[in-house]
Amino acid sequence: MRTNIVKIVILWLALPLMAIGQKLDPDITINAERLDPTKQAVIQTLERDITDYISTYDYTDDTYGTVIPLVMRIHIQQASETNSNIIFNAQILVTNGTDQRYFDTSWEFPYNSGLVFRHNVYNPLTGVIDFYCYIVLAGEVDTYGKLAGTPYYNAANEIANQARGSSYNTGWRNRIQRLDDLQNHRDLRLLKYTFFDAYWDYQESNIKDAKIGFKDAMDLLKKILNHNREDKYTKIFLDGQAKNFAWLAAKLKDAKALQALANLDPDNEETYQSYLQ
Repeated sequence: MRTNIVKIVILWLALPLMAIGQKLDPDITINAERLDPTKQAVIQTLERDITDYISTYDYTDDTYGTVIPLVMRIHIQQASETNSNIIFNAQILVTNGTDQRYFDTSWEFPYNSGLVFRHNVYNPLTGVIDFYCYIVLAGEVDTYGKLAGTPYYNAANEIANQARGSSYNTGWRNRIQRLDDLQNHRDLRLLKYTFFDAYWDYQESNIKDAKIGFKDAMDLLKKILNHNREDKYTKIFLDGQAKNFAWLAAKLKDAKALQALANLDPDNEETYQSYLQ
């Protein structure tokens, strides 16, 4: 089996333009067309402020040396004034652009122009931002080592604990449930690592290890979907990785795996069938 060190080197060689150190690369868009012009003016710099807040902070150590895409689509639904604050209600879609996707419909936060964002100081606005930053990091780092994303899930949990004591705690019950579902989904987390371990073994021409690892990944996938064919986060993962699964199965000349994938994941059946032809 390949080591994490080898994988890190290959990732670095494959992405020569990325910075050393694991970084989030934010793509933030805010839609506030439902608000009146006065309220829109208040948040005119918020998109840039959130981008700077994420891109200038090291959410991780320098262990893996990768750049992770982070897309946030924020839709502000309404705003109301309370004392000196304007309270915004929003929805947010968070994704890494491939195999993670989270939609949050209940986000409430106070904001006024000129607010300075600070890390490690809980704020209803930055708390949700940081929570999903750590969730995405955890899902990514789980592909690097067995359950390696645990520290980032724990960091998200710390934010959730702080949110419980906040007067702006709308939506946190659902966020905490989402966190529990992700962190405790051991089979999916192991599937992520096992599949990518096999993928990189093949890239390094370790064909024997790739075959063993891919079989283990398929066994985990069958275990998950045979228990629950509609497993939400597994289906999202497959939507993002179907082509990679199909490609590796084809490279390993594993037609049975391709057919099994088509049966297990009918939403991406066309992709798997294209590699069987």
